[in-house]
Amino acid sequence: MNRRGFTLLELLISFVLVGMVALLVYGVVRAASDTESRLTTSRRHWQSQRAMRTLLEDALRNARPPMRVGDAAFSLQVRTSSAGVPQDRLTFVTRGGFPPLTADADWRVIVEPTPAGLSAIAIPLGVRTPERLVGLLRDVTGLEVRIQPPGSGSWNRQWAFPTTFPRAIALTFWTDSGPAGAALQVTLPLGGGM
Repeated sequence: MNRRGFTLLELLISFVLVGMVALLVYGVVRAASDTESRLTTSRRHWQSQRAMRTLLEDALRNARPPMRVGDAAFSLQVRTSSAGVPQDRLTFVTRGGFPPLTADADWRVIVEPTPAGLSAIAIPLGVRTPERLVGLLRDVTGLEVRIQPPGSGSWNRQWAFPTTFPRAIALTFWTDSGPAGAALQVTLPLGGGM
């Protein structure tokens, strides 16, 4: 007897095999999509952190005394959360070297952790209607600031001289799992003497 076609069993086996191959392909595509999504999120986080570090480094290198006598040039409030995460608040005056903190105005910069992330707020001084610049680094829940006084090689967490600048400063960003990368260390040009 000469058969032309497939038996029901052969068709069922072929459907099962095609279904298994389709499931495997779907699983691989889904895993690749999930991996790409996680990598994109991670890349955005690191790019944001690098941008914030660059902005702060530029602002700190261009720190300057305020125009009004008696205003604080450099202020540090050491704080800690109930979980033991550093929550320091840093305030200083700068004239940035490149945008967004341009050299055409003095800027009061306030850097501190908030519930939404690490906040950097810059307010131009001497402007009638100041336009605030706000940068936010999500997932950063803490900030530890260490100061190196002029003429000293040791780092400490206190600064009691608001009208002068330290020799150097180190900023460590914190996440819920601990310090996020190496500290940003900047030598301040005006921090040579007291």
